[in-house]
Amino acid sequence: MLDNREEVRKIPLNKETAKLLKLHLSQSHILEQYVFPHLRDRSQYATIKWMVNLMEKTGIDKPFIYAFIKTDRLLTDQNVKFLTSEDRKEWIDAIKEYDKLISVGALDPSDSLVPFIKASKKPLNPKKGQTELRCLFDSRGFHRSIIEASRKPFLSNDFPGAVFNAYKKVLNNVKEKSGNIKEDGLALVTSAFNPKHPLLKTPLVDATEDASIQEGIMHLFMGAVLSIRNVFAHKDVYLTNTDATLEYLSFASFLSKILDAMKKQSTTLS
Repeated sequence: MLDNREEVRKIPLNKETAKLLKLHLSQSHILEQYVFPHLRDRSQYATIKWMVNLMEKTGIDKPFIYAFIKTDRLLTDQNVKFLTSEDRKEWIDAIKEYDKLISVGALDPSDSLVPFIKASKKPLNPKKGQTELRCLFDSRGFHRSIIEASRKPFLSNDFPGAVFNAYKKVLNNVKEKSGNIKEDGLALVTSAFNPKHPLLKTPLVDATEDASIQEGIMHLFMGAVLSIRNVFAHKDVYLTNTDATLEYLSFASFLSKILDAMKKQSTTLS
């Protein structure tokens, strides 16, 4: 782990701590900038308190626990390369802040840091009302199939459900238009948009004689399956951010509009 002197230290984890960390990691998604998205919410005070208590019992250095509370992240020699300079500075400043509290006698090294949790947390994503959610959703001009699949759960604040329904609908539309009802997920989109023998083909390939466009479309759908549909289908994703949800739905809508422009080919499935 890195502190303001950029030393590397190893953190011992007991089974309970490791299990909790694994749970939080499994519920993250690709638009979440924090490793532990749960910790951004005031309502998650109990979870943070549990983690801080475990850290203190495990013997993790107090400056690191304090920095975790202040920044919602654990900075290690493995993940530091993925953080921005601002993120790293925020972590270092938090450790310096802890050291200052100790030096002026405002805090004793033996003191628990649990009392600092509530003081450092602010509700970053308060729930929006029905009227605001309706305006945000309807103003996007989503594809009709995404409106049908996702509007109701979105207005009910079921954001993970809205995203999953949208991408499930996209794949069902691919099945219906391509005639490939046997396959699903990655196998479905790779066969439907295969550049060499596509079931669905973009007119741009013939117009421009550029087969890479067809391949690019295939990869767009592959990415949607691997990094979005599969994540929301197989994990209990923690998604409370309205803007992030709308971005996911916008991409699903974009894929649906691409699909509308595709032409079915005479290729026969073996």
